[in-house]
Amino acid sequence: MRKPAREGEGFADRVGIPTELRPLVGALQRFRAAAAVDLMELWLRLDLTMTQFSALHVIWQRGPLSGRQLAQQLGVSAPAVVKLCDRLETRGYIERSRDKIDRRLQWFQLTASGAGVFQQLVAINRERLAPALKGLSPRDRASLTRILNELAGSIETARRDEEADHRTSNPGPTVLPVKGPSARTAPPTAGR
Repeated sequence: MRKPAREGEGFADRVGIPTELRPLVGALQRFRAAAAVDLMELWLRLDLTMTQFSALHVIWQRGPLSGRQLAQQLGVSAPAVVKLCDRLETRGYIERSRDKIDRRLQWFQLTASGAGVFQQLVAINRERLAPALKGLSPRDRASLTRILNELAGSIETARRDEEADHRTSNPGPTVLPVKGPSARTAPPTAGR
């Protein structure tokens, strides 16, 4: 007869987590689960696809963007951005406006409703994460900051290396960099 596995042990075996990393991976899973409850409730209420959320997030971070800039940031084609933004505009998350100088150019920016998505995310972090972090000693916060930055750096480096390997083995058409808005094609400021 098989002896019962300790909690989480079966999962760790199935996904091949080395024994020495299991306590750390378990703690990370517990942290993600605890932090995700409120975020999942918000995510379900919003009913956004990952691509839609990514588009909103890029616009929130960078401010008004042209369709070409947004396509480059998301790694998708310009026609895909148009469809994506049509849906987001219909749902009231973004608005588009024509450039005052070059009428062919459209700028996408968040509406109050779109900005509200990120205000809710910030509020969740402020209400849940900030008090938990303040409960740590300054030394523990410094250690946690250092460790998380090291982990993020390792993941980002691995991702860049994989992307470089992919580009090298699958050369495609050259994509020219998109420059930000110039004085001639600055995004509209009305309504801000």
